[in-house]
Amino acid sequence: MKTQKFLLYFLVALSFFFCINAEISPYVHGSFHFREALAGEANGAPDVILSGTVVTPDKVITKGWIAIKGGRIDFITENPPASGSVAVIETGGIIFPGFIDLHNHPMYNVFTRWHPDKKFSNRYEWRDLKQYQDRIGTPGRDLQQKHDQTFCDLDAYAEVKALIGGSTSITGISPRRAPLPLVPSCVDGLIRNLDWASGFYGPGIGNERIENIIGVTPRDLKDVDAQRIPEELTNKKIDLLLIHLAEGSPRDMESTVEFLALKGRGFLGDHTAIIHGTALGVGDFRQMRATGTALIWSPRSNMELYGCTTNIAAAFRQGVTIALAPDWSPTGSNNMLAELRYASRFSREQLLGLLSDRALFEMATAVPARIARIDDKVGSLQPGLFADLVVLKGDVSQPFAAIVQAQAVDIQLVLVGGVALYGTEELMNQFKVSLEPVDVYGVKRLLNFPALSCRKFADAEQRLKEALSKYNLNLAPLEECIH
Repeated sequence: MKTQKFLLYFLVALSFFFCINAEISPYVHGSFHFREALAGEANGAPDVILSGTVVTPDKVITKGWIAIKGGRIDFITENPPASGSVAVIETGGIIFPGFIDLHNHPMYNVFTRWHPDKKFSNRYEWRDLKQYQDRIGTPGRDLQQKHDQTFCDLDAYAEVKALIGGSTSITGISPRRAPLPLVPSCVDGLIRNLDWASGFYGPGIGNERIENIIGVTPRDLKDVDAQRIPEELTNKKIDLLLIHLAEGSPRDMESTVEFLALKGRGFLGDHTAIIHGTALGVGDFRQMRATGTALIWSPRSNMELYGCTTNIAAAFRQGVTIALAPDWSPTGSNNMLAELRYASRFSREQLLGLLSDRALFEMATAVPARIARIDDKVGSLQPGLFADLVVLKGDVSQPFAAIVQAQAVDIQLVLVGGVALYGTEELMNQFKVSLEPVDVYGVKRLLNFPALSCRKFADAEQRLKEALSKYNLNLAPLEECIH
């Protein structure tokens, strides 16, 4: 055992040394492995016990303790644990599972908010618009193609942006065009990238069971993929197909017929989740319920682009499984927490409170975990699951109301696999990790920056500012001021 420990520490130190001195980007070496090497002797996470109000699937424990061992939840108790060698951290907050974001375009979250001067009939209209191409589309594609450093800076910024809003898992990193590899190894990084590198199915890239495609039409779906995906769904090589569909007005014919195309291609089924579905009707939702097809709802971006959103009341009443996600920050929300707040207000003002605070919370945690078939790993606070969790400052007597009304500054701590990645100075210092300050709209928070990379996040910010300035663009803020 001593020899194994020595070799582990030696390899970590050696990789850290080479990463610092390498001429190429340190991100190329990845960071999830480094986090694992830091974790308890099993996988990198220090054994610890967190105390606070604990939100489990069955009940809310007003004063509870979560024991984390080897990166997983060992036990949850209402009784003070016996004193021992494991550190007990009093969080003073509400402990929730981390958010699972099944619909995002992370590589475009460096761009400032876009307020188009018109509403569109469908997504093809704005994607072809010169204003969009100049501000987002063209520079976004160019920056991803330049070299690994820029790609990894884009990824780092997006992941931190998600992290400060409580996300511990995300999807949607864009693949690059040939002859480059689809993605560099840096996506094996800070939070779990479910379609590239989650860590659930082994280290590195290429082990995931989630497929993310932009659409069902020939414009967005290659013939080879149209043939491959149904076969992989049938053979259970894919646990989840995420597909953008019917994104436009219910009065737009081009959007409404896409559901028929989805069926015709053999994609309708319990391993598929439709993203958006703003043009879908009651009959479509009925078929989705009958086949087990899920729905990913992104109301803020829908309202900004189309002036309407999915008929979520109809989908809900038909019994469709619904998850919530922010789309992206140019027209959607900066992170899951902000989208949760938007959806809560939408439910109160437009749906007569149809979606309760608890239902919305579950649409951001347990439901997407079930859709992605990772609910045996994350999505709730239960013994045996990974310790992917968030500590929130709020009213402990109303935890679900607290989280749907919260802002990013209310996030006190975020753990992924038991590793403290982000939080307040008071809490992060208790984990004894290397820290870098980050400004969240005037409030100081700290990042576990070795888990992100072996260079500072501030350096990535600066490089992105310089890269965007060549297009006369500014870097979007990590968080927005909420009034």
